[in-house]
Amino acid sequence: MLNLEIDTLIRTQVSAVGPGVAVAVIKADELIHCQGYGLANLEWNLPVTPQTFFGLGSLTKPFTATAIMLLEKQGKLHLADSIQTYLPDYPATRHKVTLRHLLTHTSGIPNFVTLPDFWQRYAAADQSVDELIAVFKNLPLEFDPGTRYSYSNSGYMLLGRILERLVEMSYCDTIRQLVFAPLSMTHSTCLDPQSIIPYRTSGYTPTDAGYQHARFITANVMYAAGGLGSTLDDMVLWHAALRDGRLLDHPAQERMYTPTQMTDGHTENYGLGWAFGRYRQHRAIWHAGGVPGYSAFFGRFPDDDIALIILSNHAGFDGAGLARQIIHLLLDLLPLRHPAVVLAPSIFDHMLGTYHSVFGAVEVRAEDGTLLYLSDGETHPLTPISETGFRWIEDEDVEVHFEMGNDQGDYERIRVIWPFFWLTAERVAS
Repeated sequence: MLNLEIDTLIRTQVSAVGPGVAVAVIKADELIHCQGYGLANLEWNLPVTPQTFFGLGSLTKPFTATAIMLLEKQGKLHLADSIQTYLPDYPATRHKVTLRHLLTHTSGIPNFVTLPDFWQRYAAADQSVDELIAVFKNLPLEFDPGTRYSYSNSGYMLLGRILERLVEMSYCDTIRQLVFAPLSMTHSTCLDPQSIIPYRTSGYTPTDAGYQHARFITANVMYAAGGLGSTLDDMVLWHAALRDGRLLDHPAQERMYTPTQMTDGHTENYGLGWAFGRYRQHRAIWHAGGVPGYSAFFGRFPDDDIALIILSNHAGFDGAGLARQIIHLLLDLLPLRHPAVVLAPSIFDHMLGTYHSVFGAVEVRAEDGTLLYLSDGETHPLTPISETGFRWIEDEDVEVHFEMGNDQGDYERIRVIWPFFWLTAERVAS
């Protein structure tokens, strides 16, 4: 019955004649759902199956982090070491940047994929990893290491290069030797556009007329931050290894799931290659990913012994949203009960303004006594749940929290929390 409900849910969202999705749902040691939907190749009308190969995008990062942890276990590195310990030619900064900073996105190193000319100059250019590192290595830090969280592919590119130096083989071969081979993940490898990969999907981007092939991006650009690919069957093996404490035992994994504390004492729910938090009071550990033509989501609810794996060749497919719907079928989730809170409109004055995050600008306005959150051309009315916290009226699971009040009482930062995603944005000086 549950398998049928999951199947029906997915079929309402994935066209049988469009780009597809592969979905696995595991409860305890039972694979209760493992199926493909839609097409792996629109031109040949080939269906998605559990053996279909997809790009993982940033779901690569937990694999990179796992390899780093394995080398730490072998005594070959220390997370407190600086970048220069392993990459001596990398420019030193006023403050030490450690491997832990790279893993937790707290290094301050600019994210090179967000540079204004990234797509024009670098995405498809034939450049080595070292040439791509040269793009950002001399840029000033955006903040002192350990003071802020800011998602950065640059940090994981450096981690990949460090792995190569220590293991003395390519990043792809390193992950194959340390992770894929011990787990019999024989259909997982690097997403090299030039390699022949059995059952590889074509990646697609939606257009007004339907779909087109996703734009080209080189393997070196994706690399240790987003360059791996896998199949649903192999990702099920990955979950089993995490669940059983193979490769890394459970204490080592818990280190990876520990919130990162900043120098001012506040914490971020991103650890060593994994994001985590709670959804409706259920503990969750996850990572999502996206590169041109592919979208991926991998989520575990360890206390409930549930895992969800969603791979798609539809750029921008909302795997986290589908995971949220599936978890509602699996768990007896109680409705949210927010306290009734009434705030004086004058309090809003300290929240209004423009805030900037790595994903762009968001704006907070007030209109007719209601606080509004504006982003990407959309307006979301807010209702208070505390003196500094709000939720979207149309989606009670999305919360907006105002933080860091200054001497004038104005808030300097907002934190927006969706199920399986969050962002922090800093106030833009007026």
